Amino acid sequence: MKALRKYLLLLGVIPWLALSVEVKNDAPEVYVVKEGDTLWDISSLYLLQPWLWPELWRNNSHIQNPHLIFPGDQLRLTYDASGNPQLSLGRSDKKVLKLSPTAKRQPKQQDAVPVIPWSVISPILEQGLVIEQATFDALPKLLGDYDKNGSFATGDLVIGQSKGTNEEKYLVLRRQNDLFDMQDNLLGFQVRYVADAEAIGKQPKGQNIVRISASNFEAVQGDRLAPTHFLENAEQLQLQPAEGVQGHIIANLREHRLMGKYDVVALDLGKTKNLQPGTVMGIYQRGPAIDGDNKPEYVDTSGWFSQAFNDESVHQAPPLKVGELVVFKTFDKVSYGLILRASKMVERGNIVARP
Repeated sequence: MKALRKYLLLLGVIPWLALSVEVKNDAPEVYVVKEGDTLWDISSLYLLQPWLWPELWRNNSHIQNPHLIFPGDQLRLTYDASGNPQLSLGRSDKKVLKLSPTAKRQPKQQDAVPVIPWSVISPILEQGLVIEQATFDALPKLLGDYDKNGSFATGDLVIGQSKGTNEEKYLVLRRQNDLFDMQDNLLGFQVRYVADAEAIGKQPKGQNIVRISASNFEAVQGDRLAPTHFLENAEQLQLQPAEGVQGHIIANLREHRLMGKYDVVALDLGKTKNLQPGTVMGIYQRGPAIDGDNKPEYVDTSGWFSQAFNDESVHQAPPLKVGELVVFKTFDKVSYGLILRASKMVERGNIVARP
């Protein structure tokens, strides 16, 4: 359908740099950053488009990184001679002291305000994995133990396959859910991080003898052994609007059909599309197709058969923006994002594109 393709194209190509920074009428002249604030919360106080947060700082040479602000910082909104808004920052020089275990007074290290709620995303940042089928299938399996049990806890000695691996430490992983794009192509497996394991002594040919440690869940026969580098270090988030890329929401971690604010969703976009953590994307509901002949009727345009024909009597409504999300973890073909604003319930198949 030509109309739908036109609307989707527009979502991807209108440059965000053409958008001016628009400060809210009720934006505070002075704001003191508090514990529990997020960068998104603060930027939403000032801007209708919070992802343009760095633009408020660009004329202030004293601020090297607008993503690093701390509780107690004082933000002051001013305007330059041309009427452009800008923020300045006041930071107390007073040191917060704490007593160390050796009874010495030491400066307390203060954490910067997170970009998005850390409590929601930290388990996924630290343990969430998506692995492509071929890579997962190549990982060695846990086979059993000397007592012929089917499940294993911390401290248990377990026999596993080798498949040529020669690691001292392993992750124990379990296939949890399959992720499909909107054409039902398999993009990868959502994988659960079950436990850690350590290789024990000299290994028999073709086998790994490992001891289970630091269990998050019981390990079971058939779980996989993976090198520890599969859990990459989390990248620092820096807000940036999506540009020239669009995709779809394909799943959420709670396996609910309907999603809303602070739900974690999976997208059919990843590193192969140069998607970076910190990317802000708009969420759009696909517009309905309506056949205007005789009595108006809704038309299903999702199948390949209907898309192959251009019926002039069918009216394709443009996509409707219903929210925003921030991408916080990326894999080859999939990424995880956190919904930060939603005016309607979000569901699988919603479009993600420039905000």
